[in-house]
Amino acid sequence: MIYFDNAASTKPSKEVLDAYLKCALNDYENPNSLHKNGIRNLTNINRIRQNILKLLDFSFEYEVIFTSGATESNNLAILGYARKNMNRGKRIITTNVEHESVLDVFKHLEKEGFIVTYLNPSSEGKIDIEEFKKAFTKDTILVSMMTCNNEAGFKLNVEEISKIVHENPKCVFHSDCAQTLGKYPINYNLFDLVTISGHKINGLKGIGALIKKKKINLEPLVYGGGQENGLRSGTLDYPSICAFNVAIENVMKNFKVNYSKVTEMHDYLVEELSEIDEVILHTFKEYTPYIINFSLKTKKGSVIVEALSNHDIFVSSVSACNSKREPFSYVLSSLGRPIDEAKNSIRISLGKDNTIEECKLFIDTLKEIFNQVRGR
Repeated sequence: MIYFDNAASTKPSKEVLDAYLKCALNDYENPNSLHKNGIRNLTNINRIRQNILKLLDFSFEYEVIFTSGATESNNLAILGYARKNMNRGKRIITTNVEHESVLDVFKHLEKEGFIVTYLNPSSEGKIDIEEFKKAFTKDTILVSMMTCNNEAGFKLNVEEISKIVHENPKCVFHSDCAQTLGKYPINYNLFDLVTISGHKINGLKGIGALIKKKKINLEPLVYGGGQENGLRSGTLDYPSICAFNVAIENVMKNFKVNYSKVTEMHDYLVEELSEIDEVILHTFKEYTPYIINFSLKTKKGSVIVEALSNHDIFVSSVSACNSKREPFSYVLSSLGRPIDEAKNSIRISLGKDNTIEECKLFIDTLKEIFNQVRGR
């Protein structure tokens, strides 16, 4: 099997699974219980919070709120801030290339009376600064913009945007960094609210975090026992938090080695794909090497994905969260690509466990399939 769908989910590492199992079997007590074992577990969870902040070079201004993953973190950041601070203003800015767990939240907020501006990046994946400044008013309270795109891999110009956002003291900057953590070097202190997820970094599904500045007030989405400073009630999943900590430690410790290895594979695939007449590559000046996106000129992307799957080679045609709803890539469409290219795109997303030999077999198999499959 060749697994080239790591942007959708990654294989949990042995160290992550070992950490989860050890904690689940030995430290199963509720962290909010008042007996000594519960207090011990909560103390260890708080140590993990500080370790995560240290690993990602966050300043002392930040805190970690554990969630079930990126979708919940995005919802808590956006809904939580907008509802809590609507008295400051009701204008929000985002982009048309965000993950559905961001875009769908903004569509909901529009029904609540918020005014949302959706910006299209350029063909290079950059936000026009003058256009942003026109949209950015004294009543703008929130800007949400991912750092690395999950479908095409381009990096947005978040550094420039951050400077402008922080000229307005009542506005905060949120970034969905689920595809950035471990895949692109970034200063997370550019943002006031940061989303990360476990299963994108060889961790477990069902665990993630919203990392936020302590001074920022949010409206909770879940009510109950008041865990996570009242922002996310529910019994803390200590075993998953332990495993998440290990996943972050591993991805940061091995960042340079993995990045170099994946870059080699990325460059090989881009070079080989560029020589295939059927392929239209979507390349960018700034990108994560973990994601490659290309379109087909005469063949259906979904047909080629299925054919590759029959050879036990797994890629995707659009984001996994979007694959059941949209017949085309709204990301490529927002970048100004023709509709035929958006309809017939394929995403390769690499991981640390992939090899150059797998890349070579993928190219050979793809060429073979192209020769066998007729056009649309």
